[in-house]
Amino acid sequence: MKTDSHCTPEACPETSLSAQLVRIEVSPAHPLLVLKRALPWETITEVMTRHWREHGKNVDGGAGLPWDVSLYVPLVVLMLIKGFDSRQMEAYLAENVVARVFVGRHHDIKAQIRDHSNIARAYAALGKACIEAVTHLVIQHAHGFGFVDEGVMSSDTTAQELPIGYPNEPGILRGLAQRCGRALMQLKKRGVRGLEAALDQVETILRSVKEHHLFTKSKPDKRRVLTRILTEVGSLISQSRVITSTVEAHSDRVIQSARSRLVAMQDVIKVLMGQIVHWVTTGKVAAHKIVHVGIPQARAIVRNKAGKKTEFGLAYLISRLGGGYLFGERIEANADERQMPLKALAGYRAIFGPQATPELVVYDRGGDSTATRQKLALAGVKDIGIQPKGKRPWAVAEAVRAQIRSERGQTEGVIGTLKSNRYKFNKPKERLWQTLEMAGPRSILSFNLNKFMRDLVALTQ
Repeated sequence: MKTDSHCTPEACPETSLSAQLVRIEVSPAHPLLVLKRALPWETITEVMTRHWREHGKNVDGGAGLPWDVSLYVPLVVLMLIKGFDSRQMEAYLAENVVARVFVGRHHDIKAQIRDHSNIARAYAALGKACIEAVTHLVIQHAHGFGFVDEGVMSSDTTAQELPIGYPNEPGILRGLAQRCGRALMQLKKRGVRGLEAALDQVETILRSVKEHHLFTKSKPDKRRVLTRILTEVGSLISQSRVITSTVEAHSDRVIQSARSRLVAMQDVIKVLMGQIVHWVTTGKVAAHKIVHVGIPQARAIVRNKAGKKTEFGLAYLISRLGGGYLFGERIEANADERQMPLKALAGYRAIFGPQATPELVVYDRGGDSTATRQKLALAGVKDIGIQPKGKRPWAVAEAVRAQIRSERGQTEGVIGTLKSNRYKFNKPKERLWQTLEMAGPRSILSFNLNKFMRDLVALTQ
């Protein structure tokens, strides 16, 4: 940039130091504004308001500052469309004129726009159920425009990988010791006595984990040190149980928060200890292995794929409707895949009604089961496009099989799109379970909103 083009008083003496009002014309054909006119705002507002009310937000004009529903509803929807976090959303609203028009704050020059912390609270207070309800509304509305072919449903399972390190046993136990240590330090700062032995035990565990990582080379040495770490963790948990019973009657909020963390670690180790002992004695990963003590919902998911036998995170069932719109839900790790076509049908009926049934249901060979096929047929599914195992015959004609292969390929493609940097299905940034469980549904909703926007723009051209 040339020096004389800078808009600073030093470079351009003619530049005014006072604020200037600038008018910018925004085309009504902008994709975001096309989407804004098409979305069912009244229904979306009703759903979001109901969930904000359940989380204690002042949406009914009670005492105190009112919850500005008219601002927060389009603001959260825009944040979902763009795939922004709260800080990015704050910056986007400050800089982008179209964003101001979308949230309805373009007429007022001095309109109050919330900062990132308020935006984050508004999003978190919606909860996972609200995000899924809005997803259903968007699919239903897109169906009303003719963008959704409800006669076709293709499903598959996938794993939402979390931003955690490789879950080796010493590393998992180190995380448990560190969390116990932080909780114990909180109690110590609040004047709770008798914590020295437990704090020393935490340091002992951390030194043993470092020894395992740095100084053990052979498998027998690693197993010996890991066995010692398990014994040390057992001693720490025993000491923490005494401490939690001692502070149970305290009313101090910080003490109760630290106690809750210690209790959570005690609950986790009940399951985790047996899983680690199973691995030490058999050399095999236990079913539903916990891979992160801070997120015990994350499990080892056995895939037996080429190059990736096991994935670590949350298991999801993703379903693609004709036209490309998605819905999905979190499932148990290593759930019985033979039940997944039926679970997908239940999700389909949650959107289109209890009697609605697709004409074609597509799933891979993992869902092949005589009982599943019979239940789908009794439910009214005309073509059961489940790939048979072994030499079992297909249940559909050859002409339908070509469509099945196409649908399966497109389903794999959209799952890959969900895991891209655009929709951030994999490795979400959230750390609290309340918002982490919203991350998968949020990515699906963001995908559907952008798909709806593209279909609307294509319709108007």
